[in-house]
Amino acid sequence: MDTPTDFIGEIHKLISSYQEQAARHQAVLERYCDSNGSWIPTRYTDRGEQVPADYKGYVEDLDNEAYDGLELLNKVMGRLLELAGPPLPGQAFTLTYAGANRHNGEAPYAFVVNGEDIEDARRRLELLPLFRAWRDEQKKDFEDPECEPDFEFLDEAHLSHAGLICPYMDVRHEQSAPPETDDDEDTPAVPLPRQEG
Repeated sequence: MDTPTDFIGEIHKLISSYQEQAARHQAVLERYCDSNGSWIPTRYTDRGEQVPADYKGYVEDLDNEAYDGLELLNKVMGRLLELAGPPLPGQAFTLTYAGANRHNGEAPYAFVVNGEDIEDARRRLELLPLFRAWRDEQKKDFEDPECEPDFEFLDEAHLSHAGLICPYMDVRHEQSAPPETDDDEDTPAVPLPRQEG
């Protein structure tokens, strides 16, 4: 079976590259502008000498195509940040849980979060609103307020591990949201396909 592409991980690499490039770009332009971004009528050579500003050369360095490209890139990167959230520390882990209906043959559920190791990833997952909502749905008796959710973490190496398997419920967009943000949407987890034999 082909390994699925870690789209969010790849997007995070692009975001990090853009942030690094933007910082370099800003450093280059600082010699032309003051702290408010206004044009300074003098500039500095590579040796630190102050000389008359070459406004024409400055404009040529930053022609209209560059500005248009930068504006588009900023819009694209802003949208990617909205969709994926900022880059997360650690690496992706697939964590698999069996719910209450496992006794009736229901396949387990796989979630993907980032963490430093599998235990850190599990701790982070179990704090997320989406996971807590799924956990609370695993009660055998909803009429009994004392009834605890019936689920278990499947720690077998082929079910819970670093990297991705397919299908899975990627919750890193929620993991990167501010802590006070709650997602009220009832998004179900994706069950794993039943293994034959």
